[in-house]
Amino acid sequence: MLLNKIKLNNRIEPRRILMCSPEHFDIIDVKNPYMQVQAGKIDRITATKQWEKLKSVYLKWVDEGYLDEVLVINGEVGCEDMVFCANQSFPFIGKNGRKNVILSKMKHASRQKEVPFFKKFYLSQHYNCIELMHSNSFEGMGDIIPHPGKDLYYGGFGHRSDANAYEEITKITGTPVVTLELINENFYHLDTCFVPLSEDAVMLCKDAFNAEGLIQIQQYFSKIYFVDAKEAIDTFCLNAHVINYTENHKKLAVLQKGSIQAIEALKAENYEIEEIETGEFMQSGGSVFCMKMMIY
Repeated sequence: MLLNKIKLNNRIEPRRILMCSPEHFDIIDVKNPYMQVQAGKIDRITATKQWEKLKSVYLKWVDEGYLDEVLVINGEVGCEDMVFCANQSFPFIGKNGRKNVILSKMKHASRQKEVPFFKKFYLSQHYNCIELMHSNSFEGMGDIIPHPGKDLYYGGFGHRSDANAYEEITKITGTPVVTLELINENFYHLDTCFVPLSEDAVMLCKDAFNAEGLIQIQQYFSKIYFVDAKEAIDTFCLNAHVINYTENHKKLAVLQKGSIQAIEALKAENYEIEEIETGEFMQSGGSVFCMKMMIY
């Protein structure tokens, strides 16, 4: 396996959760296939209950000592997608130990308005904020996912992020990025179709990737759990959030209710699983992973 043939530093994993409150969540226009004919159909009371349930899972993990804290940034008027706070940024620890964040360059104008609010938050947390200078589109941790425990990233491109963004990100972070082209519009972000479960295992939908991408993934993971496209689309199970670096090696996962193949994969990898309902957010093309950001 290629991962064993190259020297990678260990990654410092974040232990805090950032969420964005959902009081302004809505569907105004169509940015992905899931938003078709959904405008005006959000039940905000139900959405708020679903968001609060996800928050309660994270607070429980804080109480159990697996996370440090949960922070909430307020949603803003006119930023109906801001609740999906995985997209506006990419935080990382620099080689000098400093907290840094690369700010996203969102594809849609309505989402570009969100980024300054996150920049203000990161500045309050003493991050060094970095703007991409040579890339037109990059949507944060919707499209860039770290390899568990190792200083290596996977970068999705083709729908929301440009491939050349990862060249710039590699220069900024000093960390290599394995670029993966996304070829199916239902999997418009990498976080909808690709879930690293351990240093050796990954869960994914092969319909999201071209043949070259699948070959690359096989070079870095010895064990691949495949989830078919129907389950991935119907349940957003590959938008799960997994935590696999707790002190006592307990593995934690939270995901939308209803999946079968994904649950089997998580159980095979010894995850403790929380299933919740995120149906209101799925109408907008997002679920658990989209609704949080891991920060330092």
